[in-house]
Amino acid sequence: MKIITFIMLFLVSTVLIAVPQAELVEIDALHDASEYETELTQLEELSAEFPEDVEVLWRLAQVHFDIADQTEDEEVHKAHFYPGFEAAKKAVKVDPNSARANHWYATLIGKIGMLEGTKQKIINSYDVEEYGLKAIELDPTYDGSLHLLGRWHYELADLSWIERTVAKIVYETPPKASFEESAEYFKRAIEAKSDEVRHYLWIGKVYIKLKDKEEAKKYLQTATEMTPFDDADKLMQKEAAELLNKLK
Repeated sequence: MKIITFIMLFLVSTVLIAVPQAELVEIDALHDASEYETELTQLEELSAEFPEDVEVLWRLAQVHFDIADQTEDEEVHKAHFYPGFEAAKKAVKVDPNSARANHWYATLIGKIGMLEGTKQKIINSYDVEEYGLKAIELDPTYDGSLHLLGRWHYELADLSWIERTVAKIVYETPPKASFEESAEYFKRAIEAKSDEVRHYLWIGKVYIKLKDKEEAKKYLQTATEMTPFDDADKLMQKEAAELLNKLK
């Protein structure tokens, strides 16, 4: 009888600590409407109530990224990338097999590396690749993780001579990356989600590096003509237009 009672109490407690699905639906609707500040407030409240819920934690990491992504202000980046990464780190600990938790861990540790300078950027790139590849393994259809690996290849293939020297010090065998691999990941990202401005901007940048002017112009032109989702998209469209002008 005591065993049965214990099992029932355990099952009830498990139900009680799970975030209601309706609340996640509301959070996702705020995200889709680009209401990031309101989304952050509600997620922080949910996180206090459900501190071990991976679905809340990775969304918290995501919204911190989204808020930072709306501006080029480094102070805003610092204010959001660090707490976002802490949420992602906890999400991976709670559920190592959550594709989104792994994705946001990889994304945010990469952003922190870029904030902290060349050496840390290169050190963090190891985790970007590891967790990014795991995210793709867990969910090969998510365009965000495919884009992430496209960026990883781009950033490493584009290292300066000084950065390559640092990479050789940090790694006994530096990671192999190429613009060709970067382009393939961005193409897969476009196949998975064809209305995302960032995919077109970045594949355009890859083709500039590959000295394929016509392909670059094609993708950059598409980026400028898309309907922007938020301020981040507008910033990327501005960059795409500037790059197009340089290619003329």
